[in-house]
Amino acid sequence: MIKSRVNLYSAALLPPKQSLTFATLMSYTAGLLFVCGAVAGFSYWQLTESVQALSQASALKQQYDQQKADLETQIANRKPDPDLVARVTLESQQLELKQLLLGELALRSSLTSRGFAPVLKDLAMVSDASVWLNHIVINEQHFMFEGFADHPQNIPLWVSKLKTTQTLKGQAFSSMTMDRGEDKPLAFTLTSETPEESAR
Repeated sequence: MIKSRVNLYSAALLPPKQSLTFATLMSYTAGLLFVCGAVAGFSYWQLTESVQALSQASALKQQYDQQKADLETQIANRKPDPDLVARVTLESQQLELKQLLLGELALRSSLTSRGFAPVLKDLAMVSDASVWLNHIVINEQHFMFEGFADHPQNIPLWVSKLKTTQTLKGQAFSSMTMDRGEDKPLAFTLTSETPEESAR
């Protein structure tokens, strides 16, 4: 049997098959919108947290600044205690006088003869913090001591201890003068009897 029709329609003439359908495109679009929304929400949350932290830090800084200002005001209003200042001044003067005495004693120890050494040794034995000397005169059996004391009653106690030493044992003192300057320790001069006074 002979065919009466010839098929001239080729498969290449068919429209290409679509790999991306409308439904798939809508799914991708919805997913992208969801991701963008999530990123935007997370960014907004981070921004809110940062703003809140910045606000707290600013409030804390203001509190510290106020505390600093209060402390500076307290320091500016605080005045030194006059009694404490006077005491420090007096002790500084005493320390300076003691240092001068130490320097003079060191110089005298190198210049004095052996006859002075026992007297200086006895003076060192009876020395204390309440009485200190700044001038010593030794002429045979005649002595003169000049110095300072914290209180008047300290001087008689010191003289009593002097009379118990080997070099000044039984030594009589003919005169003693005391003088206190303004804001200064009590100054005194102690003089022993001369041989002529002892003979009388």
